[in-house]
This record gives sequence, structure tokens and C-alpha cells, in this order.
Amino acid sequence: MGGGGHHPPVPEPSYAKLLANKSGLCPPDFHYPKDPKHWRRNTAVVVGGLMLVFYSAFRWSNENEVRYRAPKGWIPSLMWNDKIMDPVDYRGRTLDRVTGKPKDGSEAATHH
Repeated sequence: MGGGGHHPPVPEPSYAKLLANKSGLCPPDFHYPKDPKHWRRNTAVVVGGLMLVFYSAFRWSNENEVRYRAPKGWIPSLMWNDKIMDPVDYRGRTLDRVTGKPKDGSEAATHH
């Protein structure tokens, strides 16, 4: 059960000093500072840059969105894109852009 002693000891290869040392640090001489200087500012700059990139991509996508037919039902881009036609339901009734319910009030007539 105990394991061990099954294989004879092997001498350490010559390249072993180039590998990770036995303490677990990899590579052996890598010392990352525990509290990098200005990490809060650097994080804010990166987050701000990413937000700018995402906002630019959103704006470009919104300006170039093309729909050749009215959407069947409510879709999220109706909230920010005025170029999209009003949605219609499966019966062809025009739906409200905000609520997704029929505009003409004919919804009450369809309930039993």
C-alpha cells in the first residue's frame, strides 16, 4: 500500500535547473511585486479604454443595422434604434415598440 521504493532513484537531468524550482515559482527568478504601483489607476485606464471600444462598436452596429422586414415580435434593439420598423405579431398586427402589445387595442378582443 505505501507506494515508494518501486523504482531506483534517477539522477537529476542537466536541464532541471532551467525548469521550475521545487518551491513552485515558475520561472525560478520571477518576482512579481505584491502591490504594483498605481494599480488602481492602471485598472481604471484599462476599464475606461474597454468601455470606449465597446461603446464605439455598439454605436457602429446600431448605425449599420438593416432590417428588410418588420421583426416578428419585440426585440431589444427597438429600445435604441428608431430606424427599425414597428414589430408585428404572427397575425400581422402592429405591436407597440415599448410593451410589445398590439397598438390598436384589439388584444382585449382576442381573450376569451
